[in-house]
This record gives sequence, structure tokens and C-alpha cells, in this order.
Amino acid sequence: MAVEQNPLEQIPQEENIQVVPEAAMEDNLNATFEVEDDGGVIVDFTENAEMEAKGSVAEWFGNIVEELDEEDLADIANTVIENFEADKDSRQEWESMFERGFDLLGLKLEQGSEPFEGACTAVHPLLIESAVKFQSKASTELFPSSGPVKTQIIGQATPEKELQANRVQNFMNYQLTEQMPEYFDEFERMLFHLPLIGSAFKKMYYDATVKRPKSEFIPIDQFYVSYYATDLSNADRYTHLIYRSPVEIQRDIRAGVYEDVDLPEPSMGATTNFGEKIDTIIGLSPSSDNDPQYVLLEQHCYLDIEEEDELLPYIVTVEKDSRQILSIRRNYKENDTNKEKINHFVHYRFVPGFGFYGFGLIHFLGNLTMSATAAMRSLIDAGQFANLPGGFKAKGVRMVGDNDPIAPGEFKEVEATGVDLSKAIVPLPYKEPSSTLFQMLNFVTAAGQKFADSTEQVISDAASYGPVGTTMALLEASSKFFSAVHKRLHKTQKDEFRILARIDFDYLPIKYPYDVPYESRSVFKKDFDGRIDILPVSDPNIPSNAHRMMMANMALQMAQQSPPGMFNLEALNRTILNAANMPNIDQILPPKIEPQQLDPVSDIMAATKGVPIAAFPGQNHDAHIQIKMAYLQDPQNGANPVMERIAPILQANIQEHSIMKYQEQVSGVTQQLMQQVPPEQTQNPSVIEVVMAQAAQQVLSANQAMGMAQSPEQQLVALEQAKVELEKQKLQSDTASDAAELQLKNKELEIKETAQIIDMLKATGQSKTKEEQAQLNRESKEAIKEAELQAKIQIEESKIDLDQRKELAKYVSEMLKKQMENQKEIDQTAIENMLKVANQQMMEIRNDEER
Repeated sequence: MAVEQNPLEQIPQEENIQVVPEAAMEDNLNATFEVEDDGGVIVDFTENAEMEAKGSVAEWFGNIVEELDEEDLADIANTVIENFEADKDSRQEWESMFERGFDLLGLKLEQGSEPFEGACTAVHPLLIESAVKFQSKASTELFPSSGPVKTQIIGQATPEKELQANRVQNFMNYQLTEQMPEYFDEFERMLFHLPLIGSAFKKMYYDATVKRPKSEFIPIDQFYVSYYATDLSNADRYTHLIYRSPVEIQRDIRAGVYEDVDLPEPSMGATTNFGEKIDTIIGLSPSSDNDPQYVLLEQHCYLDIEEEDELLPYIVTVEKDSRQILSIRRNYKENDTNKEKINHFVHYRFVPGFGFYGFGLIHFLGNLTMSATAAMRSLIDAGQFANLPGGFKAKGVRMVGDNDPIAPGEFKEVEATGVDLSKAIVPLPYKEPSSTLFQMLNFVTAAGQKFADSTEQVISDAASYGPVGTTMALLEASSKFFSAVHKRLHKTQKDEFRILARIDFDYLPIKYPYDVPYESRSVFKKDFDGRIDILPVSDPNIPSNAHRMMMANMALQMAQQSPPGMFNLEALNRTILNAANMPNIDQILPPKIEPQQLDPVSDIMAATKGVPIAAFPGQNHDAHIQIKMAYLQDPQNGANPVMERIAPILQANIQEHSIMKYQEQVSGVTQQLMQQVPPEQTQNPSVIEVVMAQAAQQVLSANQAMGMAQSPEQQLVALEQAKVELEKQKLQSDTASDAAELQLKNKELEIKETAQIIDMLKATGQSKTKEEQAQLNRESKEAIKEAELQAKIQIEESKIDLDQRKELAKYVSEMLKKQMENQKEIDQTAIENMLKVANQQMMEIRNDEER
């Protein structure tokens, strides 16, 4: 028989499996051929290919219950059940914590009776909101509409491996979206349980009843692991608790999954405390009379039952109530020398904890949710009391009718004869809802939402953060928690897909045809030989479309600020549209048009329509250059501002033609010179480079000679160009001369203005001196008069001698004259100082002119 290979290992290039060409298969009624090691051929004429165990696979993984005696089977059954009970007891407190935590989800409608009838029973949605948001975001990232699988070639890529990778990717996406319709539903159930509990399990196995792989989510109360286990791969045992109806048991027995043994009547309402709590929350209850269930224990453990003198991995299935063993199967590859256990389960962890099980939001946000719920209920109850207050009333006071609240505008009769109602009815002093408590509620809610995920808040406030880089940093910081969880999900989903690839390798026929819309495809058993790695299509480094959009916008801003041609704008725009989940991208961004070889005028027409143009070998490059340069210089065409958009395109094309012309010239001359080189030197790179340098010199000389040898018309054009250049130079010279003359005139004007300032200062000084002297004269005269008057008065009063009066008058006159002379000297000194300053300014101006 053919030897089965591990799909995660490489296999030799020599294949034992051969596929008959399509034509031969059609002639032989879709027959497939398998060549055995001994040279024999197995021919399969089955028209409809199915996935089923054949040959050595069916024999090796078959049920070996019949090979064991009753006593050994009984011992194995007892061991399995005892191990299960021990594992279940080891985590009772752990399960009871979740039973209390499920009350915080607020999924059950209740009528409040504590602390009073009608009290608020609402539960704050912090916990359930975080779980639903996580489920929605993870589902979008891990299971896109096109399929969750992509492939990666292991080793060097070849065309054969690329085709193989494409077949594997297409088939596995077909499996998960079409052939296995339960996968997405089970996957979403897992994503809801995972954030709440912290651990979730999925099982991927081949189901013989439907003859295809099957995916199943395992609730936490139906999967038990040994106490000391840290991971599924090194766990000594783990048990899957399976519920099967009598119909399903009979179907499995007919398919060969279980041994046909005498089973008792199924138990009524078999369930766990964990399951009963969930049923109570959502309002379900099992019908014990109409839905009896068998409880099966499928334990993956190590046994020594085949005289191997060592414990080997097996899968044992026991009916719990009757302790009957239904199946025992080997759980390792036949050709595996290490006898390594095959995993059929994967363990999704939300946040890895201290042991085997992970932590979930019930662990992280359970207390915050209880606090927020208590605060919210208190606020609502306080509002009810404030709106409809209660109180005390006197015993003799009775309201006519019932005690319904009084409606707006209603007056009710009261039987209170002779009693003051204001004293008979005393309302309690209820306060309005506390603002402090409301702030605490907001604080607790914000803290919980920030811990779970604050990406939405960052996106909504992105406009106020400024540059894209700042927003990216805030977005990354806000989503650190989810990014780490997303990487764990990516890794576990990769393990799950590898299990599916192994099942495909074990159970696919040699060729498996399948149909997709508008196409028929095929996949081969050998495609899963381990040369192609199976990966989730999600990116572990980008956990959401928001990240993709922000990164694409950042790249778009860089592209707009960078020189043209640095970024591939078509690929960048396609990335942005993919991040936005834009449909019909191929229609929005059609395939890139390749440039065609056209004449110069057609190139210009194509450039105006946005069609790319290029230079091609063998074209008349001089004609292309001349025509396109003439077009660009034409004021009615290329030089028109309306045509500015195509000018860079034509200029780049002219450069391309110029370079290609030079390349062709150098290549042609190089080929001629290489004919003179000895044959043994034609492959020497240094010789080729020397010959190429000589060819470049010859091309340079030839181009210079062509530039000197001009026709009369060309010479006339050159003369006209030289005349225009001379006129241009003359105009520049005249402009410079006029500027110099204008500067000189400005200097002369400054000198004249300075001279005028000096004259004005002189005139001002003289005028000021005359005015001051006249003022002094007037003051002196007045002083003399006053002195004479005083003298006369003194003469009359004291009869002073005339001589004394003359001497006194003489003395006063001399003092006044001295005062006037001193004042005149001061004014003359000030004028001289001003003249010195003016002369210094004149000297500086003359020195500037000389320089």
C-alpha cells in the first residue's frame, strides 16, 4: 500500500501517486490510478469522488475494540471515568465563578422586589458590550467574505509550487465557506464565549457520517483537562463530553464510528451546572421526556494496550452511564517513530493566565460591572423616589378610591373631617439623584471601556488630533490590548487550518473535483504534502480596518509630498479601497495599460488621453524628439497653459528617446569593435568595458562633427539665435547701467539734502542767538529800571548819599553786562559744536562717494 505522509513534513520529489491526464480519465469513466510500491496499480472507477478513509489509513485509525478482551475494556472504561471525575472536581470553584459572572450580562428580564417592590433590576452593559464588540471585530478580521485561508510556499518558489499553493488556497476556502457550512456559525459562537470566559475550544475532525471534515465549538463545560496540564500538546489527557441522541448514536454505529454494543436507555435531561445556568439566563429548559441523551466521554489519553511496552496516545470513547467502551483508536501516525500525539482540538486564549485556562472579561471587568450596576440602580431608584415620593399619613385619613398616583390636573377626595391635611400627611425628604454618584458611574464606565477597547473613541476624535502620525500613535496605544489578543487568535487559527490540511491529506482521493460559481476546479491529494504552509488571511500586526485606513492615508500623504514616481499610486489606491472593503475594485481600478509603439503625433494624442507612452528600440528617435519639442514650444499647443498636465509626460518621453538613441549608437559601435577582439577575449567583462568606452568616444566625436557640419538653413537659424542672444545680453547691460545711474542720482540727492540740513542748522543757530540777545537786553533794561527805582526809594527813605547811590548803580550795571557776555559765549560754543557735527557728516558722505 502507499505510505501516507505527514502534511507538515516535506516529502521526496519522487511521488507514488500519479494522476491520469484529463482525456484519459474521461475515456475511463473518471478512473483514477494509484501506483503501489510493488509496481501494482489500483484503479478507482468511482464517478463521484468522496473524502473517506481508504487502505492503510482506514486500517491504522480503525476501531480496535474487538481486539481487546472484556476485562481490559472494563479496566480502561473505569480509568477513563475516574480521570474525568477527578478533572471535573479540580475546577468546580472555577466554574462557579462563571455561574455568578453570567448574571452580569443582563440577558434575563427580571421584576425587582429588593429592596422594595418595583426596584430597578437593570444591569450595566459594560461586560456584554465589550464582548459583542470583540466578537464583531474579530469575526470581520479572521473570517472575511472571500475566505479565511491564504498560503505560503515553503522553500524556493517554482511555477509548480505556485500552482499548488493556488489550488490549496482555493480548495480550503471552498471547504470553509461552502463544504463546511457549520464552520462560520461555530466560529462566531466561539468568539462570543472567548472574551467572557478567557478560554474556548474548537474541534476539527473527519466525520464519517457525512464523509467530510467537520468543525465544532466545544463549550467550556464540555471539555476537561488534567490539573497539571499547561497546553494541549503536553497534556496527559483531556476529555470531550459529548451528548448524542439515540438517532445520532445509531447513525454513528452504521458509519463505523462506534462499535455496535448493547446500550441502556438514554438518560433524561443530562446537563451540567454550568449549562443549567446558561439555560436559566436565556430562558431554556431541556425536555427530559422527549429529548433523552447519551452522555459519551471521548478521552484523549495514553494507554499500554498493544504490547508496545510503553504508553501510546489513543482516543477512547465511553458511554458514561453503562461504562461501555464504544471505540478505541490510535492517535499517532503509523510511520511516526516518535509516536507523537495528533491534536484534534485547538485552544483559543483571550489572555494567558497562571495556568492552562486563560483570563476573560468576567475576570477583568466583573467587579467594575457590579459597581457600575449598583450605581446605576441607585440613581434610577433615587429618581423614582424623587418623582413619586412616599411618606406617612395619619390613621384617620383615608383617600377615596384606590391608591393610584395622582395624574396631572387631578384632585382626589380625602376623608379627613376636621383634620389638617398638611399635618396628617408627611412626605419623606427624598433627595434628587446624586451628581457625585453619577460622576462615579461615568468614571467606572470609562475605566472599563478604556481597558476593553477605546479604538472607536480615537477614530471619532481623529480630526482633533492633527497629523496622521499622531493619530496612528494614539490608535496603536488604544488598541494594544486587542492587538495582542488578535495575534493569539491568528496563531490558534493557523493551528486549526493545519489540522484541516492534515485531514485533507489523509482522506482526500487522488483527485477531488469540485464546482464553484462559473468554474469547475480540482485539487489533488499530493497538494497537501507539506510544501505549502497554511496561514490565516488576517494580518497579526494590523488588528482592524481602522489601522489599515490610517496607514493607507499616511502613505497617501507621503506620496503627495514626495517627487513623482517614488510611490506606486495605483497599488496605494488599491490598498486604500481594500481597507475600505470597496466592492468591484477591478472595475474601479482597471488593469494597467501597457504602452504601444506609435508614431510621434500618436504618442502626443495618447498622452492627452492618459494612456502611457514609451520609447521602443528601432524607432526614429530624432524624429520623435524634434516633433515633441516643437509641440512643447508651440504657443498654440504644448506651450498653452491648458496643456501643462502633459508637458512632464512628453519631456520624460523625450529623455527616454534620447537615452535609447545613445544606447543604440554605443551598442552598434561596440558590436563592430568587438569583431576585432580575439574570440577568447569576447567574454571578458573588462575587455567589453574597454571596448564600450572606445565606442562612447567614437559616438561623442561623431555627434560633435554632426553638430559642426550644418546646412545653410541651420547656420541661418544659429545666427538668428546668436542675434537674439546678443540683444538679450545688451538689454541686460542697459538695465544694469540704468540701475547704476539711478543709484548715483540717489547719492547726489542725499548729499544735497545733507547740505540743506547743515545750512538750516546754521540759520537756526544765528536766529536763536539774536532772539536770546534781544531778550537779554530787554531783561537787562527792566532790571536797570527796577534797580534805579529801588535806589530812589532807598534814597528817599534812608537819605543815602549820592555817591553811594552812583556806586551802587555802577555795580548793578557791571553785573548785568557780565551776565550778558557769559550768555553770549555759551550760545557761540553751542553753534560751533553743531557746525563740527555737520562737517563730519559731509566728510563721511564724500568718503562713501570716493569708495
